[in-house]
Amino acid sequence: MRRILIDTDTASDDAVALLMALRERTVKVEAITVVAGNCQIEQCVKNALICIEKAGTYTPPLYSGMASPLLRKHYMSHHIHGLDGMGDMGLPDSHLAKEPMHAIDAIIYFADKLQGELEIVTLGPLTNLAMALLKEPHIVDKIKHVYIMGGSGLTSGNITPLAEFNFFVDAEAADIVIKSGLSLTVVGWEIGMGEAFINKADIDRLNRLSELGRFVVRCNKSLMEFNAGRTDQVGFDLPDPTTMAVALYPELIQESITRYSWVEYKSQASYGHYVIDSSSLTGKEPNARIILKIRSGLFKEKLFKLLSDSSDVNGETSDDF
Repeated sequence: MRRILIDTDTASDDAVALLMALRERTVKVEAITVVAGNCQIEQCVKNALICIEKAGTYTPPLYSGMASPLLRKHYMSHHIHGLDGMGDMGLPDSHLAKEPMHAIDAIIYFADKLQGELEIVTLGPLTNLAMALLKEPHIVDKIKHVYIMGGSGLTSGNITPLAEFNFFVDAEAADIVIKSGLSLTVVGWEIGMGEAFINKADIDRLNRLSELGRFVVRCNKSLMEFNAGRTDQVGFDLPDPTTMAVALYPELIQESITRYSWVEYKSQASYGHYVIDSSSLTGKEPNARIILKIRSGLFKEKLFKLLSDSSDVNGETSDDF
């Protein structure tokens, strides 16, 4: 069985990714670490604990981490995911609690404990992982692989014309991780806007599918409203679940390239831009596999399967949402 650690800044699309991982029986989520990103760290922790309960499977330990980027002021996405990161659902606190250990030390602990078996899926800014690497560089050799949701190196960004949110929040941390020597797969924001975009028909299916399906739709309400204001698409994009699906199901990958890349942090105008040497002009050795395309229809097939048969999780009804 594969063993993974999830690092998240839990908002509505992170929530879907957490549910997917916790309900996939071929992997074990060893731990969840939380970083400030979409919301303040306390809200991200609350949201992650709620997702563990909603999954209705098992309870991995959860660790709170960095409350701000390495060097910059914290930029949040309340305008995209709502003030609570979950479509302003007003969810009550979870009955679960975080562990006392800091997320940085938890990453180091599980890397040492699992000795080459640990895979990490990052869904938010890379501050926690960068700090762990700075504190204990030896863990590079003990982590099997890292799947990163970040960047939009071959398309425009979603926060600035050049930058995607996760890399923009802490470009210094992102550059540290990209250049660390870790075995990396990077799934850009644009992948979630393609085959993984949840359209009106998908929303109807989720609402019919299960209580968990309805929860997924409801928590992405603010994201749907944000998308309606900037595109003609009805629905919501799922970059974090797309990254999780790539990690869980390698057969999902249809096209990728392996190239040298870095994250720009010195220029204010292009801060957070994920630069991919797609034409191999630098002559430097590749440091990341970048996903270009996923198989049509397979992501949604996996998503609907994982969210099915989940009615009455914790005894709630759709009226509670």
